[in-house]
Amino acid sequence: MEAPHARPLPLSLPLPRRVWWPWDAPTTRVGFGRTFSIGSGNDAAAGAGTLHLAASGQCRVWLDGQEIVLPASPMPLWFAVRHVPVPLAAGVHTLAIEATPGVNRCPFLLACLDWQEGIETRRIATDADWRMIAEPSEGWQDALDGTSGRTAWAFEGVWAEPWGMPANAPDDWCRLSTGWQEMTETRPARLVHVHEGLTAGGASLQAFAGGAFAFVPPRPFPEAPPTIAPEPPGNLWHRARQNINAVVNSWLELYEARCPHIVLDTGAETFARVHVQLRSGGPAILAFTTGESLPEVDRYARRVTDIVSLSDGETYATYPHGFRYVKVMVLGAADDTGVVIEPVTVQHVRYPVTRVGSFACSDPALDTIWALAAETVHVCMQNEVWDGPKRDQLPWMGDLYVENLAAFHAFGDARLTGRSLVVLAEIGPAPSPPVEQQANPGLVASWKAPGGDMNTIPSYTMWWVVGLADFLMYTTDTGTITALADALIATLDHIAAHVNADDGLWHHDIGWDYVDWAPISPAERAAFCHLLATQVMTLGAHLLATVARDGTRYVDLAAQMREAARRVWWRHGAGQFGNSHHVNAMAIRSGVLSDGEAATLFARTLAPDPPVLMTYWHRYADLDAAARVGEIDWGLAYLRRHWGQAVQAGMTTLWEAFDPAWLGEDPHAISMIGDEYAQYGGYRTSLCHGWSAGPAVWLHTAILGVRPAAPGFAAFTFMPHLGDLTWAHGTIPTPHGPITVSLTAGSGDTKPTATLTVPLDIAATIPDAVRAAWDVTVTSSRQ
Repeated sequence: MEAPHARPLPLSLPLPRRVWWPWDAPTTRVGFGRTFSIGSGNDAAAGAGTLHLAASGQCRVWLDGQEIVLPASPMPLWFAVRHVPVPLAAGVHTLAIEATPGVNRCPFLLACLDWQEGIETRRIATDADWRMIAEPSEGWQDALDGTSGRTAWAFEGVWAEPWGMPANAPDDWCRLSTGWQEMTETRPARLVHVHEGLTAGGASLQAFAGGAFAFVPPRPFPEAPPTIAPEPPGNLWHRARQNINAVVNSWLELYEARCPHIVLDTGAETFARVHVQLRSGGPAILAFTTGESLPEVDRYARRVTDIVSLSDGETYATYPHGFRYVKVMVLGAADDTGVVIEPVTVQHVRYPVTRVGSFACSDPALDTIWALAAETVHVCMQNEVWDGPKRDQLPWMGDLYVENLAAFHAFGDARLTGRSLVVLAEIGPAPSPPVEQQANPGLVASWKAPGGDMNTIPSYTMWWVVGLADFLMYTTDTGTITALADALIATLDHIAAHVNADDGLWHHDIGWDYVDWAPISPAERAAFCHLLATQVMTLGAHLLATVARDGTRYVDLAAQMREAARRVWWRHGAGQFGNSHHVNAMAIRSGVLSDGEAATLFARTLAPDPPVLMTYWHRYADLDAAARVGEIDWGLAYLRRHWGQAVQAGMTTLWEAFDPAWLGEDPHAISMIGDEYAQYGGYRTSLCHGWSAGPAVWLHTAILGVRPAAPGFAAFTFMPHLGDLTWAHGTIPTPHGPITVSLTAGSGDTKPTATLTVPLDIAATIPDAVRAAWDVTVTSSRQ
C-alpha cells in the first residue's frame, strides 16, 4: 500500500438544510419548490447540472414543468443520496419536488442543485427560501412562484435525528449542519488481510502498485444488491442502521466465504467515510464493511455494511461514522474477467480546532495518556460533542460533562461545547416552542416529553447544570448563560419538584434513575442523585446571579438538601453510602461534607481501590475525588493502573470502559459490566468514547495545579503537586491566552520550583502553603 497522504477538499458552497412539512400536521404528499436564475453570456451554464437528492419517501422531480426521471436504486432515498443529471441553460428556472412520507408522519427533502458558471460552481440548496404545499393539486409545479403555499420549515439539515447523514452524499455535506467541519482524505495505512475466496470456483485477488485491486468473484453471482425496505429510521438513526445492517449482513453470509476480499487498516480510530471508485469490469456488486476492531468486520451481525452496484467510473461513499478497519468485497461482475477498483480512500471529518493544551512529564506513559485523551475527545467533537463517533453519535449530557472539560483543557474550545449545551437545553424540562420554531426538532421528537428530563435521564438533567457552570468558568461567553437563563430556571424548578418537602430528599419519580452503567442498588442510585442535585442547586443559583437573576430559593433549598443528606447518610462521623466507589466519590465531590469528613470517607472507601469493574466516566470521578482531598499520589497510581494498561495495549483512542481481560483476540467480546447492565457489553462497547478523556483535565488541575477560580478564567488557583514525578510542564488554554506551567522537583534542602507564565488579564491565587513549599516564579505575558 502507498503511504497515507492528506488532501483538503473544497467545502465552500452553501450547505443544504432539511425542509419538512411539520409533523404536527400529517399529510401524504408535499410539494417543495423554488425559482432560481442562471447567468448569461460567457458565464452561462453549459449542458447540465446535478441534483443531489435525499428524501423521506418516494419523489417526483420537475424542472420548468418537465419531469425528470430518478434512477432506480435498491436503497431508499432517506438512506443514500441520488445524483441526477439536470439539463440547464441561462435564464430563470423553477425546480419542483414532490415528496411522500413513506410510512413516516412527515415528508422531508434534503437536496441541492449544482452547476458551473464559468470556473465557479453555483448551487441552490434546500433552505427557508423554498416554498411548500401540502396535498398539491395536479399541475402544482407549473404554477409555483414565490407566493405559493407556505415558507418551507428548514432546520439543522444535514445531521439531525431521527434521519442522520445519508450515504453517498456530496463531499461538502460532511461539514454537518454547523458547517464547521473540515475533511481530509487519506489512503489506508496498510493491508492487513487478504482472502482470495473460492479459488476452486475461479475466485482470485490481485493487488497493484499504487493501491488498486483486481477481484474475480466465483459464480453464482447475486442478481442484485439486497433491497433495503423503505421504512423510516424509527426513533434514532444509529439504531435504524443497526437493524438494517442485521438484514444486509444476513444476506451477505451466503457469499462472504466464497468471494475475494481485503481488509485495510486506517492506522487509527477515525470519524470518516469510505470512498470507492470502480475502474473497470462493471456493473459490479461490491460490499464495504467497517469496524473498530478486526473481529468486528468479520463477526458482528450488525457490523456497518453497504452493498452497492457500480458501473465503470462510478463512485460510492458510505455515511460518516467511527471505525478503524475497512473490508472490501466483490460479489458479482458483468462477466468472468473480474473487476478493478481504484485505491480506497478514507475521508476524515474533523472539527477544525488546534490542540492548544499540552502536558509532558518524567513518566512517558502519562504523556501518552494525556495525548490519547485529547485525541479521543477530538474525534467525538462533531455536530455537537458526541459520546462516540460510531455509537451513538449523540450529545448525551452525562458523557458531555467530562468531554466538555477535556475540550476546554486540550483545545480551549467554547464554540462547540457551547453549541452542545444550547442543543441540549431544547430537549430539557423547559417548555418547547412551537415545532416550527425548534432548532433541533429531530432530537426534540426523539427525546423530549412534557416536563421530562434531558436525554430522558434525571441525572443528565442535573449534569447539564454542572456543565453550564463549567462553561461559565472556562469561557467569557456570558451571553450563552443569559440566553439559557429561562431554561436554567425551568431545569432547577424541575429538579426541585422531586425534592420531598417532608424529608428534604430528592426522590426518583419518573424517568430512568440511571447512574452511567453503574451496577449499584436502587438505594445507592437514590443517594447519588440526591448528592448531585444538592450540588446542582448551589451551582444553578450562582449561574443565575452572574446574569442578574434571582436564585435565592435554590440556595435555601440546597441548604435543606445538604442537611437532609447529612442526616440520612452521614451519621456518627461516618458515611452510610455503602461500599460503592460511585456513590462515595459523588459524596466527596458534592460539597455536602467538610474537608476533613471527605478525607475520612476517601481513606475508608476509595483509597483501597478494590477490583470494581467501572466505566472510565466513573474512573474520572474517582480521580477528581482524590484531588479534592489532596490524594495526588493515589491519583497518579490510579491513572497508571487503569489508563496505563490501555496505553500498553497500543490503543489509538480510549474506550468506553477497559479491563485488561479484554485484551484477547477480540476487544469487544466481553461484557462491559455486570448485573443489570450486562447486555450493554460486547460490540455495543465503544472503542472511542469521549467520557474516557478525564486525564486531559486531571493532569492539568491536579499535577500542574491550575483550576479556574472566577468566571471567564479571570482568576485561577495554583496548587501544584509532582508526586513521584521529577518534572512536569504543560499549557492550559484560557480565553485570555494560555497559562504555561513548568515544575521541577527539589533535592535535599532545595525546594521544588514552579515557573508560571500568565496572561495579563488573569489573576493568580497562590495559597500560602504553596509559597512555603515551592519556589514560585510568575511572569505576566501579553497575548
